[in-house]
Amino acid sequence: MVRESIAHYLAGGAAAERYSLLTGGTLYLLVRVSGSAAIHVHRHAAIPELCDERLPLAACRHPVPPAHAGNPVSPSCFSGRARFGQPARDSLHRRQIEAMCGIAGMVAEGSAQALLEAAKLMAGALSHRGPDSHGVECIDQCVLVNTRLAIIDLSERGRMPMANQDHSVWITYNGESYNAGELRRMLMQRGYRFRSTTDTEVVLHLYEEFGERCVERLRGMFAFAIWDARTRKLVLARDRLGIKPLYYAISHGRLLFASELKALLASGLLPRKLDPAGLRAYLQLGHVPPPWTAIQGIQPLEPGHVAVWQEQKWTSSAYWSLRSDSTNGALPPPGKLTEELSDVFLDAMRHHLVSDVPVVLFLSGGTDSACLAAAARQAGAQNLTAMTVGFTEEEFDESELSQRTARALDIPHRIVTLPAEQIRRDLSHVVWAMDQPTVDGLNTYWISRLAAEAGCKVAISGQGGDELFGGYESLAWFERFTGIAQWVRPWHARALGRLLDQTALPFRWRKLSYLFGGRDPFVASQLAVKVLFLERDLRRLLIPPLAENGRQTEAEYHLAYWAKRVEERDLKEKLAFMDIHTHLEPRLLRDMDAMSMAHSLEVRPVFLDHRLVEFLLPIPSAIRIHQKRLLLEATKRFLPSELLQDLQARRKRTFTFPFARWLTRDWRPTIEQSFAAERLESVGVLEPSSVGQLWQRYVRSSAAVGWSRIWSLFVLQRWCETMQVHP
Repeated sequence: MVRESIAHYLAGGAAAERYSLLTGGTLYLLVRVSGSAAIHVHRHAAIPELCDERLPLAACRHPVPPAHAGNPVSPSCFSGRARFGQPARDSLHRRQIEAMCGIAGMVAEGSAQALLEAAKLMAGALSHRGPDSHGVECIDQCVLVNTRLAIIDLSERGRMPMANQDHSVWITYNGESYNAGELRRMLMQRGYRFRSTTDTEVVLHLYEEFGERCVERLRGMFAFAIWDARTRKLVLARDRLGIKPLYYAISHGRLLFASELKALLASGLLPRKLDPAGLRAYLQLGHVPPPWTAIQGIQPLEPGHVAVWQEQKWTSSAYWSLRSDSTNGALPPPGKLTEELSDVFLDAMRHHLVSDVPVVLFLSGGTDSACLAAAARQAGAQNLTAMTVGFTEEEFDESELSQRTARALDIPHRIVTLPAEQIRRDLSHVVWAMDQPTVDGLNTYWISRLAAEAGCKVAISGQGGDELFGGYESLAWFERFTGIAQWVRPWHARALGRLLDQTALPFRWRKLSYLFGGRDPFVASQLAVKVLFLERDLRRLLIPPLAENGRQTEAEYHLAYWAKRVEERDLKEKLAFMDIHTHLEPRLLRDMDAMSMAHSLEVRPVFLDHRLVEFLLPIPSAIRIHQKRLLLEATKRFLPSELLQDLQARRKRTFTFPFARWLTRDWRPTIEQSFAAERLESVGVLEPSSVGQLWQRYVRSSAAVGWSRIWSLFVLQRWCETMQVHP
């Protein structure tokens, strides 16, 4: 029966290189022989006994992402400047775009054959995340899936899913644990033996020793699932700040989980149906915030949480949260404070540089990436290279600034200029890579793609620097708007709010109606800055069933939820915490993971090392949140003096693309094709006449409408087509 199940499964086309089936107390291990079209079936008992049975392996047939155009960048050209698809000095070679680690699985009743079939589909949907090896394990009613990008221990010993010595505990793991070496030594002293040098095996034994509380000892970015066959319990965990994603769905007594929505949908066990609440939240905020996703029935596991599924019951609990009151006693004097911060920052950098493959730094013209580059050099980074995306539009181009930084630090530097036409040709692949709709992430997609095409597997990013050190200029607007909302009397406010909402003023003025609606002043200021569409806009743009909601919009609910929970020291402190919970975690980090993993690239945000975050948050906002001054003070001992002066004089710039110009010029035919009435009607989400009217207004006056509103509608329409979802 086992042989027949395996043969039937393989006949459908195996998307993985290794599978195993545990049934009747016997473990069957299916291994593909390198360069062969055959599968070896090994039977393992307590002492493994190998049989020499062979079964044919059908060709891989799993869904393939939309192809992208253009030539890759040579690994050897990390110097000079090039236009995308053209060499700086040497000829280019082609490299297939694959992608990074992904996990998936399920706990469900049913035949092993049915579970393996669903697992095969999930593995296929995640194949872009892990080119080095794929694995599927079926243990009783649990299936674990892994697609692996090898960063630490490139040997076959690091294959996943991985089991302990007696196959009673299994793990599928995504991410990096930067203190794995320290934990390994501790576990070896307690009698554990290791077969590999992977951090996955460290986490596996750490769970055996400490149970679910093992996550409290990890330092890094991770999402993992552990099946404990002894108690028939599945444990899911996610890192403290949500750098690595993990989604789950509970349906008909089954639990499914995965790194991406694509894998959950590929299982065939969930309907491809839009979540109306997630959809409305996306159109208002530009991303889908938790607790929603774009797909009905799927939710994200919260950052800093551990969840358990046992006997068809789900429990979730927090093991870490952001706090600003974790110091005991007074802060050290300024000189001592910056010295301690410098040491903590360097320690974080050393841990993030641990890799068996080369590391590239995303270098902009700003302070964050310059300080990261200096810290990496100080930490002894070997063969560190830097990469910058440039534009022909000078007002968006930071190439000259980044070049000055690289030159001052003597770091090999690659600048690639992206033409609008190249980006337009790859929009289908961009939307596929998003996994769920977002107005952000295009910049991360391209810098990640260029780094991957240059042969890199690991990158250092400055994500989190603005939130921790106060780099956003919008902080000033929040302060002003909160003050206005507090000043206006409620009975005047509501009348003025209705008047603004109903005028034909440019949208940036109509948004101010939130300040005069009688809401909590802090929440009102958040809405006035962040919202893309007012409620009445949604009623016009969405088909009627999708536009319906209760008294409070999803955007307001999300922002009010966090406004009540962030710890308040002063307004700046509260704004910084809100940015982390409502912008960094659900948008920037989610987009960073999706876009980089679409290119087999692991991006490491050093500023979000939890020990660095815990050191920074108790520092009063007057010291910490002040135009990166504290960061520069902490890094000046390893910044060349001329670069330090240069950085202090530079004006803050945001790494973004010239969307306003591209939408009405280079990309106009593509936008208008997507907004054609027949295409909108075929998807059935957006109301064609309202979308057409908004587009025509944008063509006449882009500033009055705002490029982000048009881009959000385009992304939504293309995403629905790509993912084949319906209302």
